[in-house]
Amino acid sequence: MRSLQKTLYVYILCISFGIQASPIEDWTTDDILKEVRVSRIPQIIDLLEEKAKKAVQAEDYQSAKEYLKKALVLKHSIGMKHTEGSASILSKISHIETKLGNRCEASKLSSLAKRIYRQIGVNFGAVSFEEGGESNPKVAMSAACQENLSYVRD
Repeated sequence: MRSLQKTLYVYILCISFGIQASPIEDWTTDDILKEVRVSRIPQIIDLLEEKAKKAVQAEDYQSAKEYLKKALVLKHSIGMKHTEGSASILSKISHIETKLGNRCEASKLSSLAKRIYRQIGVNFGAVSFEEGGESNPKVAMSAACQENLSYVRD
């Protein structure tokens, strides 16, 4: 009887630890890349983008930005750096940075997205960008905007 109780106790502990496991979207990108098959990465990217969309709807812009940054790093790591999907994520992060008041970073991200869209031949009439207060993009990229976008490697 005591053996059965110990076994049940162990099962209950195992189940409770399983429930407490962190969702994959909360893992670091390094952990995702180490632990997940490459063929599943696009599904995780979609999940991260969906979580970001929900965070934006809840006006949790910081969380949305983190989910999108993670999705972008994953896209780059599987060879999808210069794709419409990457440009779309850059545009979304740019919109969020604008809402957060980070115009320099928003401007840089928007420029990167536009460059990718030009490279792949996307019609700019079909793409909307959040424009900063500057009429000249070179002015927006002046010495005041020298911060580094470490998660985006040009």
